[in-house]
Amino acid sequence: MSVLNRVYWLVGLMLLSPVCLAQVYPSTGTAWVLPGSWQETIVDGSPVTAEQLKMWESQHADVVFGSMQDVEINRRMNAMGYMYAQKFDCRPGKQEAWLSRKALSLGIDVEDGYLHFAEDTQLAMNKPNKGLDYLLEGRPYHLLLIRNGQFSTARLPIKLEPDDRLVMFASYPFERLSVKAGGLPNIARHVTDKEGNVGKWRPLDVEWHILSGDDWAIRYEGQLQLEQPWHSALPWYQGRQLNTGEPGLGAGLRVWMLELAWRQPTQVESLAITPWLEVRKQRILIPGWDPANDVNGDGYVNHREYSSRTNRQASARFRHQARLIPAGYMWPGTCWYRVNFLDNAFNKLHAQWYQEDWQQQGLSGAYNDDMAKLLGDNQFTVISGGEVRELAMIVGTKQAEFEYAKQLARFLKQVKTLTGTQWLAANISELNLWHYAPWPPELREVIDVWLREHYLTPAIGLDRLQRYWDNFALASQQDKSLIMASTKGGRSQYSPSDPAAWQQDIETGLAQYYLFNVPGLTYYHSWNQSYRYGSGNTKLSNWYQAGIAKNVAYQPTAMLEVDIGLPESAPVGTERVIFDNQGEQANSAATEIGGIPLQPSGWYWLQRSGWFGGFPAQGVIARRYSKGLVLYRGARERNQAEFFSVLPLEVDLDGNYQQVNIDGSLGPEVNQVSLAGYQGMVLKRAREKNE
Repeated sequence: MSVLNRVYWLVGLMLLSPVCLAQVYPSTGTAWVLPGSWQETIVDGSPVTAEQLKMWESQHADVVFGSMQDVEINRRMNAMGYMYAQKFDCRPGKQEAWLSRKALSLGIDVEDGYLHFAEDTQLAMNKPNKGLDYLLEGRPYHLLLIRNGQFSTARLPIKLEPDDRLVMFASYPFERLSVKAGGLPNIARHVTDKEGNVGKWRPLDVEWHILSGDDWAIRYEGQLQLEQPWHSALPWYQGRQLNTGEPGLGAGLRVWMLELAWRQPTQVESLAITPWLEVRKQRILIPGWDPANDVNGDGYVNHREYSSRTNRQASARFRHQARLIPAGYMWPGTCWYRVNFLDNAFNKLHAQWYQEDWQQQGLSGAYNDDMAKLLGDNQFTVISGGEVRELAMIVGTKQAEFEYAKQLARFLKQVKTLTGTQWLAANISELNLWHYAPWPPELREVIDVWLREHYLTPAIGLDRLQRYWDNFALASQQDKSLIMASTKGGRSQYSPSDPAAWQQDIETGLAQYYLFNVPGLTYYHSWNQSYRYGSGNTKLSNWYQAGIAKNVAYQPTAMLEVDIGLPESAPVGTERVIFDNQGEQANSAATEIGGIPLQPSGWYWLQRSGWFGGFPAQGVIARRYSKGLVLYRGARERNQAEFFSVLPLEVDLDGNYQQVNIDGSLGPEVNQVSLAGYQGMVLKRAREKNE
């Protein structure tokens, strides 16, 4: 069936059938990870549009980690959206905006949803993330120009007329700002109405100081005289939304607004909030918050209170300035705060966000990314201070990490109870949950689906494979897993322009996956060497040919269509593979290892270097299927480049088989195959002559 006919067939089926599609491929389930950014491409040699590609993807996988950006497709494919329950963005987005708006209506202080340092803290930060610039450079959340009753986004530098007003939106209150302009503002106003009515502006005194200047502009720093509480406000004025396309504002983010005006025509070059954070000498300095310093309880430690504050180890003027910011490795361009899971009212609201968001997108649940990045020393290395007010523990310690993980587990259980999902997932990559001390059993028990990102690579080696029993432990408790086969470290990384290198890596990845396949519980995904996902087209840096949709290129669709049946036990008389659990051992037919229940894998040795001991220097692992056989030849050590070049190994089979090629064709019937170093192979059992 041509790709276009397949697309039209799928569209017709979607119109007729209200139920989920059956499993696409005969021997395993498959999945996509963070699809999106579809574009025109080539499928099966024919050009297809972005929308047709999207339809192709919806036909060639069973579940989605992310979203297909279509409610009906999401519902049919069991789409798990993307979530980070343990963080909020420094620059608020849709989620933070929704929470701020709902919190106001319920009388909840949104600041209760954040963790805060109780004392001034220094954290090691080897390389500040660019996402932190939003705070370090004091960037306004939005700037609005009001001219002749018309609202528009203000982009600096800007020339202002005497009747113009410049409205600065901030996602947090502040006390100082810097302005570079041709002169000082003559009018400054802010909102102090508790209901956040921006029609009730109040004059604001500002103490200005000259920082620097040149012939055409002077840089001033202004100290706001906050004699009355400065309240956040919804960006509406006289029935009109003060927004020109900013998604956070459109979602209801409450902001702190400052209105500035000049009596004379003025050129405004820059406008910034004076930061309270410091980054120097590979350290970040975050002030601590102590409510005892805020004597009048207005949420701001003014000059009088600051000079006589009770706790001189806490120098934050506002509570938000003490929020925990992970200083370990984070994704490029990001800046995060850590979430507080100890406030019951906020937890309920936070869970409701996921319920509403999933319903709107047609999601079955979501997968939580970076689950090992919580409060441990991989995110917080304390140089001084570090006590978390809500926990009364020092961040970066095992105690804080373990306790925070328990709190996250309770919150995720609350999300599951509210939403009824059975598709709550977590990205744990290679992490063995039974070996990872910071994770309590509660966190393992609350998750339904595990994303094993880049779990398999061509040169993975036998040592790692023999420690990967945890996949079968998860299966024994009926948890689902996505197992990703990556080409990282494979032949294609050494020969990126060679089609045969890419094809062999992908064939090997599928063979490796079939070693782990537990029908009904595991899903297969094939990817390149990077962590950049999506449905866009390949480049010469990530495929031997540019212009092919990545999921089309990497998924061995034709191979998956070949039915090799279901996994079986190892044949009688074969030597079973031994799994290693930190010194405790169990063979592949065992139902437990070190007291941990296992689903038997059926792995056995087809050949190996020596038959004494369970961990050979090299060998061929096999797993039998009812209609086929899968093999992988590896060295004990991973990523040994020279092992790619070893002499091929002739391996005898237990019957006649045909190799499944990348294009889905079957090779000649053989009872012996030749395997190169770090090579996997999928075989289809040949029909017996009397069948």
